[in-house]
Amino acid sequence: MSSSTDPHLHAYVGRQAIFDRRLEVVGYELLYRNSEENRARFTDANQATAATMLNAFVELGLDTLALGLPVWVNLPADFLLGKLPIPLPPERMVIEVLEDVPVTDELVDALEGFRADGFKIALDDFVLTDETRRLIPLATWIKVDILGVPKEEIARQYHALKPFGRILLAEKLSTHDEHMFVRDLGFQLFQGHFLELPLIAKSTRMPHDRVALVKILGALFDPDLDLRKIETLIATEVGLAVRVIKLASSAALSLGSPIGSIRQAVLRLGVQQVAALVTLIMVSGFDDKPLELARQALIRARMCEILARHAKVASDQLFTAGLLSLIDAILDRPLHELLSQFAVAPLVREALEGGPGPAAKIVEAVRHQNRGELGQVSDSGFDAQTVFVAWFDAIRWADDMISKI
Repeated sequence: MSSSTDPHLHAYVGRQAIFDRRLEVVGYELLYRNSEENRARFTDANQATAATMLNAFVELGLDTLALGLPVWVNLPADFLLGKLPIPLPPERMVIEVLEDVPVTDELVDALEGFRADGFKIALDDFVLTDETRRLIPLATWIKVDILGVPKEEIARQYHALKPFGRILLAEKLSTHDEHMFVRDLGFQLFQGHFLELPLIAKSTRMPHDRVALVKILGALFDPDLDLRKIETLIATEVGLAVRVIKLASSAALSLGSPIGSIRQAVLRLGVQQVAALVTLIMVSGFDDKPLELARQALIRARMCEILARHAKVASDQLFTAGLLSLIDAILDRPLHELLSQFAVAPLVREALEGGPGPAAKIVEAVRHQNRGELGQVSDSGFDAQTVFVAWFDAIRWADDMISKI
């Protein structure tokens, strides 16, 4: 198996606050970033948008990034017209329609569909024309770019838009004078460098194997849907497996019951949402080959599953525990911090955090065997021969799974 040698696989998102008239934050616009340089550099708008949503929703987490407030995301035409998926939940996302998207019947129909699904819409850098007037009834907010615009023109635009009854946002504020002017005019929301520079959030991301993702996508769209096959394929592609569990257990989607297995995560999300996640990963350009750590995570997962059967403990949940037992090393963050982002089943959490129960002893035995600490394997309550056989079987299984993708 080829592996990525780059230890610094990072996810970046820019975030800029939107303020009301009392200067309280009411939302955050998400901005594409691919480094700690506070600047957007990209040649493919679709790829940039996909990476921004993926990093925000899955890698960093909306609850951490946006503090429970809605996020505003600029969408190019391919996302608006349904050619690419939108994975964010309607209650957490404001769709920003970019000014360069042609106003067509197809766009109007698409926006009506988004509204029916619960999304709210903002018109970005809006300029009122006979064409763009059609979009106003569909929008909740209208954003007016004031950068370098004379005050007389700003006032003209404001008075032309005010009768439509939409919430008007003045964006790209750069001075105190500009803020006071648009506030006195009657604008209700404000955004710009004068109030807050964009902040950059950063996280380590999981690697992906593009070939494996293509196979998973094919299985998801197969008319003869085989959930067991999909579960196996996802389990093998560790980066996707962790994302699926994290997405299914996020506060934005959680239905209250914790996640105990990949199958449960897939069922909660639904095939379409999993397919959307895979598509988004591929569009965003995450085509790294799996790390050796990913292979070791598969081995641990299989070992936990085998030993769980011996101990008569839920084997699917122990497979999940084994799969997650190396994410602290893969993502270079403390395990307890990562687990706080997962609504995993109590048995999975107990297995990973340690304790006197059999689930924790299984993970302990697997960790000792995996690290070559053979003298400590028996301390976990399993005889060395049983653990060795499980380890040997897990290696063959993991390598066979990897060879098939």
